[in-house]
Amino acid sequence: MKPSYLFPFIALLFCATAQALGATQDELPTGRVVARVVSRTDATQSYALYLPSSYAPEKKFPLLYAFDPGGRGVRPVELFKDAAEQYGYIVVGSNNSRNGIGVTEIVQTLWADTHARFALDERRIYAAGFSGGARVATYLAYVANGAIAGVIACSGGFSANMKPTRALPFVLFGTTGTDDFNNPELRQLNRTLDALNIPNRLAVFAGGHDWPPRELCVEAVAWLELQAIRAGLRARDEALLERLFRVNLDAAQAAQKPYDAYLAYDALVRGFKGLREVSEYESKLRQLAAGKEVKAALKQERDEEAQQAARAGELLAHAPSAEPLPDEQQTQTLAAFRADTARLRQQAEDATDSSARRVARRVLNGTFVQFYERAAALRPQKNYAAMATQLELAVALKPDGARVLTELAAAYALAGRKRPALQALQRAADNGFNDAALLEQSADFVTLRQEAEFKQLIVDLKKSGPAPGH
Repeated sequence: MKPSYLFPFIALLFCATAQALGATQDELPTGRVVARVVSRTDATQSYALYLPSSYAPEKKFPLLYAFDPGGRGVRPVELFKDAAEQYGYIVVGSNNSRNGIGVTEIVQTLWADTHARFALDERRIYAAGFSGGARVATYLAYVANGAIAGVIACSGGFSANMKPTRALPFVLFGTTGTDDFNNPELRQLNRTLDALNIPNRLAVFAGGHDWPPRELCVEAVAWLELQAIRAGLRARDEALLERLFRVNLDAAQAAQKPYDAYLAYDALVRGFKGLREVSEYESKLRQLAAGKEVKAALKQERDEEAQQAARAGELLAHAPSAEPLPDEQQTQTLAAFRADTARLRQQAEDATDSSARRVARRVLNGTFVQFYERAAALRPQKNYAAMATQLELAVALKPDGARVLTELAAAYALAGRKRPALQALQRAADNGFNDAALLEQSADFVTLRQEAEFKQLIVDLKKSGPAPGH
């Protein structure tokens, strides 16, 4: 998702806010997710929405904008709806913003429409995003001149042209999975913001490159509530502070491993210092930090970051070049690359969690995304041969991925290579691809439509039933 060209957004932001004064909400339900609310100024744009049960137009409510890299607005709204209900937030998930496109107009339309419809607390507007959507969220907050109070950045941080400074106008709650290839990026961002004394927190969950689980979404919004009280953006609520303090203290005291306890006490101290007396827990935190278990865990994190970078570099160095090679040379190069990836997959598929398994999974998935994105960038150029080369490498990393196999088949077909295209489609079907309508309708497969194997594949797919989600 490309967050570029958002600077004009600042002027429109204040214009839209002024126009929204006195505006009222349409007849939209509260207490349930609405998958599609169409913009009143642009019928091609829409968003998923959750209005808390407590919503009333005569009051003002905080709002969380959410950006998914695939334009699946309902996904983050579903994940954040429990937090929204508990803390009285409006949650809006864009159905238009996605990776690989310019999002300025989309964000502007989204902002203007929601500010015109709903009664908002202008001091408490937030943004959240996953992966490329996280970069849109942080960039929006970066250029919005203080209009965004905080960001929940999930498996993605800042864009390359952004550099955090002490003047950063928003707080940040980051999330990443243990197997997320962007795990090192989020950890490094956490350390950078700590060094700049910018309020932030990083929460790591068991999983990969994804939105965080629902319970962590609740935790993230609770943290934003603490930061709002600290900054004077909302009234001090002693009952809320006491409840959240007890939740954090119970989690710290229940931790079984020293490193887990260290992280929990660190979150407790950072979250409540200045709001509650925490000197006792600061002492406990220092004691844990001095222990060999915590020191070893912190060292292991840094070691994993270094190992991931080194192994990803080696894998990319062994990959065939972006340009197609002669068939024999291509076969040999791919064979060596596949041998490298086979070793990584063996480690990644280990049943027991370990440092080696985490690194292997991050390297495989991160490198896969690189090849997949390179292929996507080649499609508009109609360089289908080079596109196929990149997708061959992606398939070597994920040989049972139905989606990438289908993309590879399309690249072959567009390049006029019917036989490998049909083989790739059959492999996709063997691994769960079941969308006969796509094959019949997509222009990618026009050159295959008269082939007997293609026709038979269509028949077989229709017999097996509709594709999931269709």
